[in-house]
Amino acid sequence: MQALLSCCCGVDVHRDTLQVCILQGLSDDPEEVHAEFKTLPSDLGNFVQWLKKHQCYHIAMESTGVYWRPVYEAIEEHYPDYQCLMVVNAHHMRNLPGRKTDVKDAHWIATLFRHGLLQKSFVPDHTARVLREYSRLYRSFTFEKSRYLNRLEKFLQTHGFKLSTMLSNIYGVSGRALLYTLAEKGSLSLEDVQEATKRRVKRSHQEILAAVCGHLNDAECRLLKLLLAKIDQCQTEIEEILAIMQEIAQPYAHVLAQLDSIPGVDIISALTLLAEMGPVPQEHFSSSAKLCSWAGLSPRNDESAGKMKSRKI
Repeated sequence: MQALLSCCCGVDVHRDTLQVCILQGLSDDPEEVHAEFKTLPSDLGNFVQWLKKHQCYHIAMESTGVYWRPVYEAIEEHYPDYQCLMVVNAHHMRNLPGRKTDVKDAHWIATLFRHGLLQKSFVPDHTARVLREYSRLYRSFTFEKSRYLNRLEKFLQTHGFKLSTMLSNIYGVSGRALLYTLAEKGSLSLEDVQEATKRRVKRSHQEILAAVCGHLNDAECRLLKLLLAKIDQCQTEIEEILAIMQEIAQPYAHVLAQLDSIPGVDIISALTLLAEMGPVPQEHFSSSAKLCSWAGLSPRNDESAGKMKSRKI
């Protein structure tokens, strides 16, 4: 098979080491240069200098998890002359025939890369990658808050407080006021209910009081305070993360404005789309169908013996 690259490097990325191989020449028997580097920051610098020494401008790497990130970013930062830098899907590598051992992985990657048999994984620019980390952290904290809200509801139901029957949101303005008073006093009076529900609520004060007329002992009050504090902490962190995301996304303000103008897409959804797809997805995906397929939103059709077997998204 004809070689397409006269010099390329294959990198097998592990947690602690890099196995690398450069293939030089267009002949059927190219010159091989093997090396091993550690993944410490100083060693990554040595790896970049090694690439420069051999004038290798095409690099492909295979990695699991996030081990590729420091290697990728070291090359981006310290080797701006590179012409092609790609991360290869490990699943794609396994599907190709050939030798698969830790020692020979780098050579195999370089061989496939040399003949144009590797498919580049989508990697957005550095700003979008940082924004993606915050976006996923935002989602994690949102789930964490929901988890503690569910735990709070379970606590109230366990002790006979039917607040969710009276209020549509037990952690709204009125609900929070009632819960903080309950945590302090251990029980609620009609005056407490009236003070907490100054805003408009559908239920009468007497109905709300009937739903929350139980009593908590000292240990139960402390547990309720812990739950309320944890929910407030999650909310504070969520707001802080959102502010940081908006700050990071300032260079893409026009993209955010366009996304936010779509019906049903708010600022959170717009930031998430920007983080996951990057600011210019059309540079990486030739059609909307390919973008949807990459996002896992396209149903798959399997054909066997002339029969189409539909698959869910």
